Amino acid sequence: MTRIVDLTPAVPEGFKGPPSTNIGVHFEVRTKVGEGARGERPYWQSGQVTMSLHTGCHVESALHCFEGGEAIDQVALERVIGSAVVLDLTPVEERMLIDVPLLERAVERLRAHGEELRPGDILLLRSDWAQRAIGTPRYFPRSPALTEAAAHWLVAKQPKSIGCDFFEEPAAREQGWTADQFVVHRTILGAGIPLIEGLVNLAQLPPRCQFFAPFYHFAGIDSAPARAFALIPEEQP
Repeated sequence: MTRIVDLTPAVPEGFKGPPSTNIGVHFEVRTKVGEGARGERPYWQSGQVTMSLHTGCHVESALHCFEGGEAIDQVALERVIGSAVVLDLTPVEERMLIDVPLLERAVERLRAHGEELRPGDILLLRSDWAQRAIGTPRYFPRSPALTEAAAHWLVAKQPKSIGCDFFEEPAAREQGWTADQFVVHRTILGAGIPLIEGLVNLAQLPPRCQFFAPFYHFAGIDSAPARAFALIPEEQP
């Protein structure tokens, strides 16, 4: 028996996206209530949403940082579905820089549970920051982030994708950043590794699990919303 763990935050009205876009989630809903022949009131609703594609849980492709790069519809689902390992980085403080030694300590934690990193794994980086702040104005500017060296370390492990429950780019936490300062994104996406951002509930996962991040099949754009989840063995009574 297996259990589904939902790794995607709910996105209500007003949920905050990246500060660079200055867009919060806004819903517009149209409804109609009719009068039926027997006194019933048939109901109809149709909604639309305005938001950045980098809001909540989403998958990013190389086009996010490279002109002419791989668009999100060119990312096969197999690259965001499969066996995943959780690198437990906790405890992690606000605005902390996650460096190579911290990643290596997380690997030692993994080994203590009898697991190893393998090429082709999906790497899930757990900080628990999203549990505290995703969707609020604090999430992006106060988030922990990866160093450039940490990004290169991750790429060297040859994962097929990388997921985070924090905003991993340190430069974008500050005002006035430029695209060339996106060193973490450029390192990971430039290596052909999709990024899965905005995850939650990673604390509920074992060291290894089956992970899924199916995303909306937008064409010719850099990102798409995802509904990430994991399958884990159900505890027996």
